[in-house]
Amino acid sequence: MIGVSLGLAIVPRKGRRFQVSAGPPQGVRGFGLLELLLVVLLIAIMTAVALPRTTAYVREQRVRGAAIYLRSLLRQVRARAAAEARYVGLVFEEADRDPVFTIYADGNGNGIRRVDIAAGTEIRLREPYNLSEKFPGVRYGSLPTGASTPFFPGLQIGTSQIVSFSPLGSCTTGTMYLSNESGVVYAIVILGATGRVRVARYADGRWLAI
Repeated sequence: MIGVSLGLAIVPRKGRRFQVSAGPPQGVRGFGLLELLLVVLLIAIMTAVALPRTTAYVREQRVRGAAIYLRSLLRQVRARAAAEARYVGLVFEEADRDPVFTIYADGNGNGIRRVDIAAGTEIRLREPYNLSEKFPGVRYGSLPTGASTPFFPGLQIGTSQIVSFSPLGSCTTGTMYLSNESGVVYAIVILGATGRVRVARYADGRWLAI
């Protein structure tokens, strides 16, 4: 006899060795090299198929995020103009189709004007901000491959390219278009009479509000 049964356990008797097999349990085998290579190949194929979709999704979310960010910022500027009872606005620039903007407050009671900015009359509330720093790949307008002019121009907010909010809530009417290298286009629409801001995505030849 090898041992004495105590319930479900078997205790070896004193003086006898209890041997345990070093091999796998009977009926269980390991994976062969060919099977492991097949698993690795399947994982590589699935990754290759999913990667382009994941990349396109990330790029679109950046454009969407930039549009929503600008909508929120414009609403904050509108609220600040009302709270401080003076004109406050975003002054837009462009560097190689890269969106850049600065926030100013009116310094002489006649609204936000570029001539007053150049003269140092307007009060800068925020240093120039490059949108691509937070949202890489986002740019003004939509330029199809091989086209010489954008299908959607980047800024349509007047020649001064300033969105200025009055203390009463009204503002400059205009639209800003944002896109990426994949051709995804979002629009930030500013309604001058009410100062409300809307965001829409261009898809299948029509605009969808978000």
